[in-house]
Amino acid sequence: MIPPEIASQANFHSNDSTTVVAGVFELPASELAMEVWLQGDQAKPVFFKEWLTACFDRTLDFDVWEPAGACFEWIFTGPSGKVTLSLASDELVLQQSFHDSFYLNSPELIFDQDFEVPRKLWFQNEMSEFDGNTGINVHPEVKWAARRCALPSVVKSVRLTLAHNMEMAVWVNGEKMISQVCLQDLHHHQLRVSDISAKCSGRLLQPELRTVSVRVESDQLRQTMIGFGGTATPMAYAELSDAGKERFWQFVESYNLRIQRENPIAGELRETMDNWDDPDSAIPHYYGDNFPNGNISDFELNKEFLQRGGEVWFEYWSFPKWMVHDGETYIDEKGKERHGPLKVEAYAESIVNYCRLAQQKAGRPPHIVGIQNENSHPKVTYHAMVATLRQALDDAGFTDVKIHMSDANMLSGDSEWGKLYADGVTRAQTFTEKPETWEKIDYAATHMYDFQQYFDDPDHFDAPMRELHALYGDRPFLSTELCVNSPRYQMKSYRLALLMGQLIHKNLTLLDAAALLYCWTLLNVEQPSYAWTRSLLTIDRENGFDAIPSSHQLRVLGAWSRRIRKGMTRVELVHDHADLQMSVFIDGKGGQTVVALNRGLVAIRLDLEGIDLAKTKWVEEVSPYAANTVVRACQDPDAVYVIAPGSILTLTNVPLGQV
Repeated sequence: MIPPEIASQANFHSNDSTTVVAGVFELPASELAMEVWLQGDQAKPVFFKEWLTACFDRTLDFDVWEPAGACFEWIFTGPSGKVTLSLASDELVLQQSFHDSFYLNSPELIFDQDFEVPRKLWFQNEMSEFDGNTGINVHPEVKWAARRCALPSVVKSVRLTLAHNMEMAVWVNGEKMISQVCLQDLHHHQLRVSDISAKCSGRLLQPELRTVSVRVESDQLRQTMIGFGGTATPMAYAELSDAGKERFWQFVESYNLRIQRENPIAGELRETMDNWDDPDSAIPHYYGDNFPNGNISDFELNKEFLQRGGEVWFEYWSFPKWMVHDGETYIDEKGKERHGPLKVEAYAESIVNYCRLAQQKAGRPPHIVGIQNENSHPKVTYHAMVATLRQALDDAGFTDVKIHMSDANMLSGDSEWGKLYADGVTRAQTFTEKPETWEKIDYAATHMYDFQQYFDDPDHFDAPMRELHALYGDRPFLSTELCVNSPRYQMKSYRLALLMGQLIHKNLTLLDAAALLYCWTLLNVEQPSYAWTRSLLTIDRENGFDAIPSSHQLRVLGAWSRRIRKGMTRVELVHDHADLQMSVFIDGKGGQTVVALNRGLVAIRLDLEGIDLAKTKWVEEVSPYAANTVVRACQDPDAVYVIAPGSILTLTNVPLGQV
């Protein structure tokens, strides 16, 4: 049995070929021209009724190709813009357009030179000269990223693919002609010709469903989970209405975001250490034209996390000036000169002070303390920080507070970014090379912002991940900060979130991550792209200052976080399909969660062995159209589960957390 929400995304028919017929077309659809408002007469288009999957492969297989000099267009539309594939005369053009901003209007069409009121009526302008169309648009639109090539005189087939790695490619007669990066999500597609004298007909083809056999080896145990979370910045939380705060905690519970990674005041901390949680001491983060929204503590907020069974982790980023030797310099691990080596005793004393205040105000000290977020030091300083901090915590009675190694910006020193910034492999070498230091470290950790350099080839990241794992061995690993911060990818794109889903999967299966933290769980910003890519939740100011998902990142992380609870253990599995990324977690009491991501262009039918599917109570789907949509599954060992291209299925009997 295929649950209806899954079946609706898997419109595949069975035959012996590698493709199946998804529809037929004939252009013009009517011999009569139709008048499109402001565009003039044109042949009636063909609209395909399907909702496209996130990743897709579609082919137009022509029986008749007689364009008669007309322009033939295959148009794909989505929330941000469109992609137009044009075949005219002897040229093929692949063109992206955007239509989601007033800015995309030409200013000359709106204002005169003195920026007074418009002098031309809107229908008197020459918008066609701006946007390249035969008529005018009544919506903002700008053409972008055109690629051209020669078109064969005879066209038998045209194929367009949109892949998980952001590549959009076009084949003509089976030969790859053009490719380009496309971040846009595309939902619908249609065909049209510019003249009714053209004659074009044929079939729309798509790949056939593929069955993948997976064997779960439940006796092969891996990491035991701590959980998921990130940083809910207190200044954003304070902006929420009462209803918004309630909604925030509903997200925390249902998405299991129970780890609050404290981002303390750092550089603005006074030497008297009396302003850890003073809102007036909060500093703006570096996200655009932002109000103070960054480094500050809120012990009442932390207390809420603790009372809901969560954890609080503490880690400095920058240090206040009084904590460094002002006027002196040192050379860090990347060979860069920096100001002021650390006063290690003052550093350790301040963390103990924070722990005492947390004990008093939140009810307990942080569960885990990081050595320092990202910033670099000489090796001798790192070793002194670990030894001094561990001794100071123990002397103060905080023997249960664990320590994780300093988490670097990047994972690999071989990446372009890793050559400039601190990397996790080099940092792990520093902490592990001295046994007396490493024995005081409870968790390995790093960030991995350089993964963005390999969005076009995510598996390139596997080798440095394995190199890092070999260094820390059986020490638990914490993935302490995930998000997208490259200027190239600042867009509200589902496939961008799907790439981050691949990073989540790789963290769990290649690094045995016991915890995964997004950069921010809640952030309030002015420029919207910081919410799209840095945060899971943001504030809906237009609807009562509510807490809402800021992009597709929440639903993708939720494919794992919602049903993988603290204490569950990952088990090994075996399959041979590169585009299926799958993991299984059990709790030892009959609870189990299976997460399967299909990054390919072909729908996958799961054939699972070694796990009791009759236990499955719920199926959750993640796609461009489904935000962790829950389907009550038939508890049937013969149930059929199909994963559409670019979607994620979670099969589970683990209930959601409740407020």
